[in-house]
Amino acid sequence: MRFLPLVLKNLFRKKTRTLLTIGSVLLPVFLVAFMATFLRTLNLPDPAKERGLYRLVTRHKVGLTTPLPFAILAKLAALEGVRAITPIDRFGGLYRDASAGNVFPRFAVDPASFLDVFDDATIVKGSAEDWKRDRAGGLVGTALVKKYGWKIGDRVTITGTLYPVDLTFTVQAVYSLPYENSASIFFHRAYLEEAYPPFRGSVSTVWSRCADAACAELLPRKIDDFFENAPAPTKTESENVFTMGFVSLLGNVQLLLTSMGAIIIGVVILVAANTMALAVRERVVEVAVLRTLGFSRGRIVGLIVGESLALACVGGGLGFLLFLAAFSRLKGALMETRMSPFAAGMRIFPEVVALAAGVALAVGFFAAIVPAIRAARRPIVDGLRAA
Repeated sequence: MRFLPLVLKNLFRKKTRTLLTIGSVLLPVFLVAFMATFLRTLNLPDPAKERGLYRLVTRHKVGLTTPLPFAILAKLAALEGVRAITPIDRFGGLYRDASAGNVFPRFAVDPASFLDVFDDATIVKGSAEDWKRDRAGGLVGTALVKKYGWKIGDRVTITGTLYPVDLTFTVQAVYSLPYENSASIFFHRAYLEEAYPPFRGSVSTVWSRCADAACAELLPRKIDDFFENAPAPTKTESENVFTMGFVSLLGNVQLLLTSMGAIIIGVVILVAANTMALAVRERVVEVAVLRTLGFSRGRIVGLIVGESLALACVGGGLGFLLFLAAFSRLKGALMETRMSPFAAGMRIFPEVVALAAGVALAVGFFAAIVPAIRAARRPIVDGLRAA
């Protein structure tokens, strides 16, 4: 610690270069923290299973755009181990305009069975009975109420896109979920059937609530095998797998982000190493004088590496602070999209904090170790002649 003033003095000898070097570490640490948070969230266990809620999603094998016959509900409800079942169809549509800030999930559901499958939802305003009685009623999430200032009795109009009808809902109840995914609006499918008759008789997804974990493990294959040769073959998966499927549409996200992170760290080390090499080259004479005064080679290496570590720690700290400042806004933006179940699991993970610190320290160490060793090995006479 007694050499800390010397290290700090050397750091600010070239203020512009020091600031640029800090910036070259700041942005990569910010990106690495973001990518690591994304990857860590992808690998979280199914939050529904942690609470003993075993939900399955059944859809057409071809894809979500191909509907299933509505009669499939009765067959699925008759299966052993199925505690409750409900149909859910995405309505799409526009609220106010097509800007990203006004995007949130909108679904047509069967109110009579919906809360039996999603019984972890808590009605915090209004009542479920009022919503069930009002065919034009809407069940909205707390996140939407907070964002738009909706109140019980307010009317909300959604302009149709997937379906050529505009629907107006009356807010009858507000729900909250324990894992933050409370940014959707649910309304009666009967309301959509009346407004758009061709919608009758079909369903895009059927959600089942299983009695236990064993049932949730066996039922997906049992359901898909049962409908394998039917006119409408199915694909059944857990709620978590279904949700992560939207993320997988981006491709192999884990491989992409891991590769990008490794490349970013490698490039930063090379940039920082070049900076430290320039800084050491400018101080050849000073290093020789320090050697003459009795500084050992190990101490010379320690001073140079310490200078680099200080730069990296400042840059890494600022980068992580920038990540913390942007995190809530990023999560809030994702919560208003179809990736909201995924975004609900995002948080500041201790592993990500450790990784950010490790990246900063690794950049500082590996960027300086080679220039430091070369400077310490240079003969004193050669260093003094450089004057």
